[in-house]
Amino acid sequence: HEEVFRGSIGDAIAYFQEPRGEFTLVIEGAGDEAGDAGAMEADAADMLGELRGRGVGAREAVDEAMAATGLSRRVVYRMWVATGDEGRGYTRE
Repeated sequence: HEEVFRGSIGDAIAYFQEPRGEFTLVIEGAGDEAGDAGAMEADAADMLGELRGRGVGAREAVDEAMAATGLSRRVVYRMWVATGDEGRGYTRE
């Protein structure tokens, strides 16, 4: 059984809920910085939306999106608040 999956980090996290077997990852090389930042923010936004839909709290969602995208806590948290939760359940460290 072999499968090919193409997508962003956020898409992969949503798709592979319970991964099994062996994996080979191919990661795209570095591009221009402005494009990379936009792609990371788009990935984080997708991930935050998917996590919010699953009922994940702000702290856990922000931490997961930070780890997956490399964006700062401040940036990811602002994205979380902008999507409507108003930070309920999130406390700053």
